[in-house]
Amino acid sequence: MEFQRASAEWDVLISLAHYSQGGDGPMCRPVVCLPEEDACSFLELRGSRHPCVSKTFFGDDFIPNDLVVGRGESEDAEGSDGAAQASCMLVTGPNMGGKSTLMRQAGLLVIMAQLGCYVPAESCKLTPVDRVFTRLGASDRIMSGESTFFVELSETSSILQHATQHSLVLLDELGRGTATYDGTAIASAVVKELAENIRCRTLFSTHYHSLVEDFSHSSAVRLGHMACMVENECEDPSQETITFLYKFIKGACPKSYGFNAARLADIPEEIIQKGHQKAKEFEKTTSCLRLFKAVCCLVGGPQTDVHAIQAVLKKIAEM
Repeated sequence: MEFQRASAEWDVLISLAHYSQGGDGPMCRPVVCLPEEDACSFLELRGSRHPCVSKTFFGDDFIPNDLVVGRGESEDAEGSDGAAQASCMLVTGPNMGGKSTLMRQAGLLVIMAQLGCYVPAESCKLTPVDRVFTRLGASDRIMSGESTFFVELSETSSILQHATQHSLVLLDELGRGTATYDGTAIASAVVKELAENIRCRTLFSTHYHSLVEDFSHSSAVRLGHMACMVENECEDPSQETITFLYKFIKGACPKSYGFNAARLADIPEEIIQKGHQKAKEFEKTTSCLRLFKAVCCLVGGPQTDVHAIQAVLKKIAEM
């Protein structure tokens, strides 16, 4: 048994050494920093790549990305404001734009770093991670009578009960297994708990853009998205061309470009156009409700701004 255990350990160490010497692109020795008292745990990756995808499918064509969670964008986080050091990152972007790959990449590089392996990145700095929690993909346990949404909530419950300030949490599109309002509400409550109470490093991807609006001014949450380039943007979504840039940048993505995914899946153009028309109706209704809410807030305020109310009413009339 001792010989088998020693052989297994040698096999792992030799494999890690072999990968560290032969990885495609820059490889770096990770820097693990001791957590400071009352300081936010952080993860900082510069020019990072997915160790499996880049090695197997793309090679030198894989687009590297920077990812900073829990500290400022500058090399030295001292002096950064609270918003810059937010521990939660809301990740948006087009369907098939690379959000899930980025999240899996972060989890794998953290594990490799704490194993003592070189990581595929230009630089890697982090405070120790006690556990990596993931809620990725969609699956059910039909033989146990558990639906996809129930499995999602069960896994999320485990995260909320066991995650600490030093954990890394990867949540991919929580709430998609139920009605939009229910899903958005649950996702919002989970983000608030992770960002403001547990304060662990979190990557939370979503297509709920109302959720992004809710946390756009939160000091505990930062926004990032996978960039894309849209050509021939017009009323007919079947004529649009979406180019995925696979680059993670600041801010929120304006749309999810779901009709582009439908076109790539060969959904008939007539159906896509009808769906797009219905989406415009939904968007108009939502915008009217939002503007009406703004009018109510202005009227109920301590000082009624007539000009502001007129501007909002003009926007409603133009819709």
